[in-house]
Amino acid sequence: MPPLAAVTGSARGRIELGPVLVAGHRVALRTTALSDFQDWRAIRLRDRELIEPYWTSSALSWEQRHSRSWWIREFLRQRRARAAGRAVQLSVLVDGDFAGQCTLAPIDPRNHSAELGIWLDSRRAGHGVGTVAGALTTDFGFQALGLHRITAPVCVGNHSARGASARGGMSLEAVMIRALSVGGQPRDHELWAVTADTAPTGGYVTALIASGTATERISVHPPSAFSRMAEHWRAVRTAAPLSVLLIAARYYLGAPLRRDPANTLALPDGLYTHDTGNHPISLRKHQSRLRSRRAASTRYEITAARRPLGNLLVDTAGPHPRLTLELSPDPADTKAAATALQLLIDYTRDELRLDRVEAFLDPAATHLPAIAEAAGLHREGVLTGARVGPDGRFRDVELWAAI
Repeated sequence: MPPLAAVTGSARGRIELGPVLVAGHRVALRTTALSDFQDWRAIRLRDRELIEPYWTSSALSWEQRHSRSWWIREFLRQRRARAAGRAVQLSVLVDGDFAGQCTLAPIDPRNHSAELGIWLDSRRAGHGVGTVAGALTTDFGFQALGLHRITAPVCVGNHSARGASARGGMSLEAVMIRALSVGGQPRDHELWAVTADTAPTGGYVTALIASGTATERISVHPPSAFSRMAEHWRAVRTAAPLSVLLIAARYYLGAPLRRDPANTLALPDGLYTHDTGNHPISLRKHQSRLRSRRAASTRYEITAARRPLGNLLVDTAGPHPRLTLELSPDPADTKAAATALQLLIDYTRDELRLDRVEAFLDPAATHLPAIAEAAGLHREGVLTGARVGPDGRFRDVELWAAI
């Protein structure tokens, strides 16, 4: 398994991938620049009816989400995420013109995984352009970033994205109920994924060339220091220097005051109930002096009739709380463990108003499905190589969810 630096280091510098010739057009990717704003805005406003129904919901109008100030703030946010090794945002260029974006975000350095997102100008879509852009991004993720797994959540009904995922070599692993809010409402999403050990020899671009879809090999040409500086100043001028200065000042001055999204859930210190025999069941938050304030994981210790049953780990880094079950394999403890698990799920639903809680189950822990099912969770699929075990090997996990 590659070192963590392989995931974080390569994401920080300027990235240029391609070009690859497909259907008579040169397709290349590079790090998104401030100067992409005008082209980005024009395409997104023109293709609103095609993009918005499958785009993340927001309280802002479509026009507000495509203003210059929004673009600058998002650019700064993405740059911080890239510097932290948590995201890579690339612009798709077709014959040198901006034609969409590919992203790897969020990147999970611990498990060497990332989520792939792609959108294209409708006038450029088809003819293999999106397939090549996705292949360039996937090869970069596996080869340069050292990722093991890349996923793509596809809204049910988005047939073009579903077809693109299949053509890109991904496999359907699960159907996630009410997984993401898009177009103003929670929608079911298919989870497509690919792992590095199933990628074709030489990468996906090489495979496309061999199949005849693409006809020119990938080549990466690092720009000179002078050209990088010239493009930087051109980007600043294009974005309007005063706007960049004012928005950047507000953004960075406000950064220490912004709450970490991973810590916005108000999880209780403890939860308590009784079983049918009036025996106490409790979940107590494990307090560690070494735990970082920015940590996204909370551990609950479970006891039934003052006897330990194990732990529940709650990860709040993603769009939904994600549970890891470390519970007693004794069949006599199944009912009490399920009651404790349901107690936590009910709290997230009733008090936090969340409509989805996920759980990762180790397929080797054959006692966990009975506990999960008794607590109201439903199995949605198996995620291949989604977690790194204590031995450093990638392991499959079962995805369960309570809706």
